Parts: sequence; structure tokens; C-alpha cells
Amino acid sequence: MTTEGQVGEGTGTDARAVADRARLVVRSAAPSQREFAVRIGMDPTALSKALNGSRRLTDRELAAIARAGKVSLRYLRTGQGKSPAAPATPAATDVRRRADALDAEARRAQILEETARLIARRGFHRVRVADIARACGTSTGTIHYHFPTKGDALRAALHHYADRLHRRLEAEFQDADGPVEKLRRLIEVQLVSADDDHDEWSVWVQSWNEAILDPDLREGQRDSYARWRRTVLDLVHACQDEGLAADADPEALTSRFTALADGLAIQVLAGNGDMSVPRMRELLLDAFEPHLSLR
Repeated sequence: MTTEGQVGEGTGTDARAVADRARLVVRSAAPSQREFAVRIGMDPTALSKALNGSRRLTDRELAAIARAGKVSLRYLRTGQGKSPAAPATPAATDVRRRADALDAEARRAQILEETARLIARRGFHRVRVADIARACGTSTGTIHYHFPTKGDALRAALHHYADRLHRRLEAEFQDADGPVEKLRRLIEVQLVSADDDHDEWSVWVQSWNEAILDPDLREGQRDSYARWRRTVLDLVHACQDEGLAADADPEALTSRFTALADGLAIQVLAGNGDMSVPRMRELLLDAFEPHLSLR
């Protein structure tokens, strides 16, 4: 009787033959073994061990290999039946690899966006890999391929929203008339005005919380925050280059503003009735006083 844990009940030679045929199917169906593993939702390391003969394929895994490789289970088990097609020519394989790379890039972008959105709206500890896979219409194996751990998913979500923030700032700054106007626009971008703003701030706050508890997450959080702080500091320096806020300490002024923005956003996110978006805007406009007036 065949169990879920093992395929076949014959000798080690039979198991070796099954692994050899499975390896042939994998090589014929995908440019790489890892890609094939992702396709069937199987851990790449587990597949590698199975094809090398150091573990046996389960019935479910064998069936998945047969489907993806377009061969019969009978062929994989016994060698009887239609064998897999021969691998493509080198030129055709190269074209296929480039096409798969484009597909993989688009797939990763979709997974990243859904991961960031789910973490923002449900919370880091409430999001399961299965939830991300369901939202993306893919397997948990594919999600693990892109984000081996949940910490990797949170780091990716943070970078996703950090990049989004800086793209928005670049667009706002293109036609701004000087650094003072850029600071005004920077404040507008920082407000928790829309769902996307809420999502962005939610991931920022969650990344701080997790970095307190997990030192492995601190470097990515620190790098993203340093990039944001540098943007503010550069604008303060630009104002001083125009003769404004000449007596101010730019580092201290920047720290005051960024800390205030963070604290006010947390109050808005938490639904503090004393803090509204208009009130947040007013307080941030006054953050550089008396050295620099944004009104």
C-alpha cells in the first residue's frame, strides 16, 4: 500500500528510478529546478533532495510533478507511457528564460503590493502566508520563494511604501517654487488623508514596533528612516542657502519636525479624537517656527 509519505513500495532501485524520471520531467518542463518547485508549490530544497534520491516523493508531490510536466503518473511510477518532450534548443530556451523573467518580475510586484496592503490593513501578526497566496491567486510555495520569512515580507512592505513616498515627493517637487514650497508640499504628502496614506503609515509604525522586538529588522527600518530624514534635512539646508533660518541648527530642526510628524500620524491612525488631519497640518506648518515660516 502506498502512503502519503512515500511513493511506491518496491526496492530502493525502484525509488531511484522514479526520482530519475521525475528529474527528467523537471528538466524538460522548466528552465530551472527552483522555478519548477515554485510552479507546483513545493519547497525547492525538498524537491532537490527528492530528485537526488535522499527523500521520497509523496503521492501528492508526484501528482503535481506529473501535471506540471504534462506526463502521466503511470510514466513516473513505472516508466511506461509517453515520456516528457526533449528540452528546447539553446536559442529557444534563452527566449523562454527572458519571457519567464519578465513574468516573474510582474508576479513579484503583484505579491509585494498585496503583501504590503494586507500587513497595513490586518496587522503583521494577523497575516498568514496563506492569506497572501489567496490574495495573489498563487501557492504558498510561490510566496515563500519571494519572502522566505515573515520578517522578509515586512521589510519588503516597508521598502515598498518608502519608495512610494519618495516617488510622490519627487513628483510634488518638480514644479515647486523653492525649498519653502517643497516643505509645504512635503507636509501635505505626510498627512493621513487617504487609504493609501493610512496603509503607508500603518506599515511604518508596525516596522518600528517589530524593530524594537527583533534586532534583525532594525537595519532595514533604520535605512528607510534615514532616507526620509535626509530629504527633510536637505530641504532645511536649501532654505539656509537662500538666507532663511540662518541661526537654526538644521539637525535639531529636522529631528523636531520628523518626531512631530511621527507622533501626530500615530494619533490620527489610533483614532485619537483630539487629533484630526487638519489639526495635524496646522501643527506641522508651525514645526519650523520661529526659524522658518511656512505660512
